[in-house]
Amino acid sequence: MQSFLSKVVSEVLKNDSSLSATTFILPNKRSGLFLKNILKQQLTKTTFLPKIISIEEFVKDITGFDVLDTVSLIFEFYGIYKENTPKQEADTFESFSKWASILLQDFNDLDSNLFDTAAILAYLSDTKRIEQWQPGGEEESILVKKYLAFFNKVIIYHEAFTSYLSVKKVGYQGLVYRLATESLRDYKEKHRNEKFVFAAFNALNKAEEKIIQQLLEDDLASIYWDHDNFYTKSNNQSEQFFKKYLRSWPYYISNEFQWKANNINTPKTIHFHGLPKNISQIKHVGSLLKELQQNNGIKDTAVILGNEKLLPSLLNSIPKEIPKANITMGYELQNVSLNTFFQSLFKLHMNRSKWKKEGTFYYKDLISLLDDPFFKSQWVAYKDVEKDLKTILYTDHTIFVSESQLMDLVAQFEDLSRLFELVFIEWNNDINGIIEKIIKIIEHLKGAKQQDQLHQEYLYRYYNIFIQLSNLNKNFGFIDHLNTLYQIFQHILKTEKLSFQGEPLEGLQIMGLLESRGLDFKNLIITSVNEGFLPASGSNNSFIPLDIKLEKKIPTFFEKDAIFSYHFFRLLHRAENIYLIYNNITDDFGSGEPSRFIRQLHTAKALGQLDKVKFEKKIINPKLNSSPLVLNNIIKTDTVMSKLIKLAEKGFSPSSLTNYIRNPLDFYKRSVLGIKEFKEIEETVAANTFGTIVHDTLEQLYLPFLNKTLEIRDVKQMILLVEDEVTRQFNKSYSSKAITSGKNFLAYEIAKQFVLNFLNFELRELKQGKIIKILGLEVPIEMFHYVKGIDMEVKLRGKIDRIDQINGVLRIMDYKTGKVTKTQLKINDWSQLGSNEKFSKSFQVLTYAYMYLNQHKLSVKDVSMESGIISFKNLKDGFMAFNGGLITEESISLFILELDNLIMEIFDISIPFQEKELPVFNY
Repeated sequence: MQSFLSKVVSEVLKNDSSLSATTFILPNKRSGLFLKNILKQQLTKTTFLPKIISIEEFVKDITGFDVLDTVSLIFEFYGIYKENTPKQEADTFESFSKWASILLQDFNDLDSNLFDTAAILAYLSDTKRIEQWQPGGEEESILVKKYLAFFNKVIIYHEAFTSYLSVKKVGYQGLVYRLATESLRDYKEKHRNEKFVFAAFNALNKAEEKIIQQLLEDDLASIYWDHDNFYTKSNNQSEQFFKKYLRSWPYYISNEFQWKANNINTPKTIHFHGLPKNISQIKHVGSLLKELQQNNGIKDTAVILGNEKLLPSLLNSIPKEIPKANITMGYELQNVSLNTFFQSLFKLHMNRSKWKKEGTFYYKDLISLLDDPFFKSQWVAYKDVEKDLKTILYTDHTIFVSESQLMDLVAQFEDLSRLFELVFIEWNNDINGIIEKIIKIIEHLKGAKQQDQLHQEYLYRYYNIFIQLSNLNKNFGFIDHLNTLYQIFQHILKTEKLSFQGEPLEGLQIMGLLESRGLDFKNLIITSVNEGFLPASGSNNSFIPLDIKLEKKIPTFFEKDAIFSYHFFRLLHRAENIYLIYNNITDDFGSGEPSRFIRQLHTAKALGQLDKVKFEKKIINPKLNSSPLVLNNIIKTDTVMSKLIKLAEKGFSPSSLTNYIRNPLDFYKRSVLGIKEFKEIEETVAANTFGTIVHDTLEQLYLPFLNKTLEIRDVKQMILLVEDEVTRQFNKSYSSKAITSGKNFLAYEIAKQFVLNFLNFELRELKQGKIIKILGLEVPIEMFHYVKGIDMEVKLRGKIDRIDQINGVLRIMDYKTGKVTKTQLKINDWSQLGSNEKFSKSFQVLTYAYMYLNQHKLSVKDVSMESGIISFKNLKDGFMAFNGGLITEESISLFILELDNLIMEIFDISIPFQEKELPVFNY
């Protein structure tokens, strides 16, 4: 089927074969490239190609005005705003920039649609005053007065700003459109012998309508529409603008509307493919492309991304069989990998004021920047730097790292030292100086040898952004704070796109919906055909309320929906093989609902309006890896057995044995290989550090009373020393500076409370007449245990927190800062002791009891002994002894049996270190 642009060229050539004085005006530059190629194919004689421009370029030609970008407009506008606002009422530039772009868009809509802007804004001001009217005559608050004053001044802002821009011969798009209608008479006089061809338009603003109509009426122009009778039959939104033009343009009283056709309801196949979420859609696109390439090739094929953020995923999913791909859409600069470096850089310096730590950096912000993949590639090769940095952060528990510490790390490396100086030093309140620093950072990074071509392009684009900011601020001086600079930088990122260069007329075409205007493809794949993407979600981000817009016929998101509808359905006109891919998983917020366009197609099919179109619907579920979880295991080689023997000589602790019970693979990693857990920076006191502080505090408090019988006055004396001792232990194990605020202060208070609670518990015991004698504190203990099954002695070692005697009963006491209950110290099935982690507390206290008896050459018959736990979170249960009472000869015998079985399993060469599957907890 002949494409729309090809048909336009054929029609124009039929009337004027030379095209020497013809200008083609299209919605965008992209369609102009295709039109140029079609002209080359259809021209039969050598001639100059006609001028081909976009509508924006045409309007610029009429006026001679340049259109400024949004950021430049904000700077220009702020100057006018300050001139027309009392100094005490004026917003800062940072606050102004948050709302200025919205007001500028309102100005743009009003001017491009040729409204009496002053009248609309006056009406808006009156409406706001009525909204705030107080029937009782109460005086307006200061806030309300300021609110109303703003709307009163909007008219002044608009008039002053447009006058200012007109003098400079620049403007925002809407202003240039309005001025174009005013300058059209002179333009027509200068171009009386030329012909203008408008093609592929749909929704025109009022200024475009006026310009085109005047050119049509003066016989200087022709216009070609890509209309389809399907819109009329189905009462589709896409018909909205065509109806309006046919009804209201005088030109169509005596001239034919070109063209209406029956393109949608022709033989073609529309495939509706529902898949869950985004990535599965993109992977499916890859499969479809591969299939198309294998069948007839991907010539005349386009992928339209409803969600343009999926471009990186799509690029990674294009099959290697596709030789060429051209990307028309730009990739938002805020989504490139390099952006995380700049975000981390700004965050690092902006947060300094929040922490009020002059000359230092918060460690999380610092790590975020240093670990950024792009920045890390600049310094990670310097191993000494990495090692010293880890010492500062992980060994010294440095929460705030000073500038001098960072510079000392890199002092011996000239190039790295220069980079660190630019990144970290002297980021003061001189904003122009900061921008210059960022520019120098980019220049330094561009010169690095390890930069690939893509990152060089990224750096070049960011370089241009900061050059623009530097020029604007030198001219205007409005950016006076780092936060303001960051906000403007973010604003630019939202509008800046990285353009891809390629062959626009060959291979697979990848584009967004707007880039497809005027173009036709045989094979079409459209992704994210869901509400919120096609059409985009409706919003009224404007100072003008929706009800006023509807009353005054100012365009709203309803018109935008109609525009999306036309662009979508127009793509179906000449396509033969169409894939509409959508997310079929709807979440709680409605995301995932198929687009209304899909429902409209199905409705039209049911009504017989698409009887020639074949529909195929398919719900595709990605293949899931249903293979069972494979748990790792380590075979016990001779080397491993050798390490185990050395470990047995060094000694097994109760915690290492319970670690084996919990997960043999962890035991292998920690005890056999000696792999230590990664040491996190303790911004707040870690649980193990907290436990050490409590343990060491009790040891120091009780030390003077070792081998003595406690008296009430002794405990009272210890209570008075608690605060000083806890502070001392915090300083020793963590940092005394960190306990003055935040979570660490709470941890400090809890540690004091734990110790005080225990001392008060001890005090109550004494007042009840119990006799307590302290026999040992933090007592190291070890023994050699002979395992008959492997004919081998293994060493057992550990440390008992406290040994005492109460009313003649010996107690082996283990402190726990976590919560332990009595049920964890009871056991009925002894075969579970060495295999079930649930009984790890019982295993631990029995090990201590066995070791103590062995070391002191005692039998259970010789001494009344309990072994148990004091849980600081469960002090109401007091000392919780194993099985609730004395250690018996039977319990020791059964324990030794299970201990032997456990050690024999560890040394059994036929049993690998098998990873255990983590338990699943049902809540």
